[in-house]
Amino acid sequence: MKKSFLLVCALSILQFSFAQTNVAEFLKAGQADANALVKAYLNPFAMALGDGLNNGWYNSAATHRLFGFDLSLTASAIQIPGEATTFDISKIGLTNISVVSGGNMAPTIAGVDAPGPLMQVKDANGKNIGTFNSPRGFGMDIVPVPMAQIGFGILPNTDIIGRYIPDLSYNYGANKMKLGSWGIGVKHNFMKWIPFLKSLPFDASVFGSYSEVNAQNALSFTPEDYNLENVTVTFTSDNSQLLKVKSKTSKFGLIVSKKLGVITFFGGIGQSTSESGVDLVGKYPVITTAQGGGQIITDEAALIDPIAIQFTSKNICMDAGLRLKLLFFSIFGSVNKAEYTSYNAGISFGTK
Repeated sequence: MKKSFLLVCALSILQFSFAQTNVAEFLKAGQADANALVKAYLNPFAMALGDGLNNGWYNSAATHRLFGFDLSLTASAIQIPGEATTFDISKIGLTNISVVSGGNMAPTIAGVDAPGPLMQVKDANGKNIGTFNSPRGFGMDIVPVPMAQIGFGILPNTDIIGRYIPDLSYNYGANKMKLGSWGIGVKHNFMKWIPFLKSLPFDASVFGSYSEVNAQNALSFTPEDYNLENVTVTFTSDNSQLLKVKSKTSKFGLIVSKKLGVITFFGGIGQSTSESGVDLVGKYPVITTAQGGGQIITDEAALIDPIAIQFTSKNICMDAGLRLKLLFFSIFGSVNKAEYTSYNAGISFGTK
């Protein structure tokens, strides 16, 4: 159960954003417009998750002696900037939706916890089939990403760092969520084998990492999640609905550190890359207009796998921090700048 806490803080935000009412609001827009809305709404979450997974890999450029190790627990708080807490509805290419009232600025997942602008949906014939408010934000502009890892000195001047969470399932309210993650990093202190560098009074290492997180959440979105007044329903559910999230991240660059007594100052520069996918798979009911008039929800008009979106980010990343050695453990903190700014803190235990 302790392991299941890792990353749950961040992924639970996505869980809340896909509550039944929000699914209904997204899908009222039809498949194309729903994808555009979801991408604009979730973009800050995807960027923050990518930054969070790339944080916390190191707190020094120095490497362990052969067979030395350390266990680190890190928490990152990714600050979402103010401009990413809203999006402009008029600029995301919607075709079946128009704004009725409330202006064009809608909250993203990181925006205010209040309904967005009132929007009107029309079918292919231009007939109004309903109105809805764009989804409210989560009211939280910081995404937390906890992480645990272990590092080993298994080669000369080289550390191998591993992260792993086996696939774990747990109940979150009435829904079931599944989560798994893994990552691997390599840190090599190249100064130790270059004669004119190894005498310098600091350490420098090259670093590279790759990580993945996979999560899925079972949904139970039914016609009853719509307002069914004067709507004819002939839809049959098949229990196939899932929200899937997959994020892949990589980071490589240079780390430099200087130890002064019990304090180590460190900094790094490199490239941070993330690719995140959000998929809503299964069969989902939607309201359509019957040929003879009136509104219906049928199996024939159901949306199959309606959401499939990708988020990508590639940035120069920089970080700076310090580590304090206390007896048999160390505490550390740093600030990182990639897509967003992150604040990181942690504790580590181990040998030299």
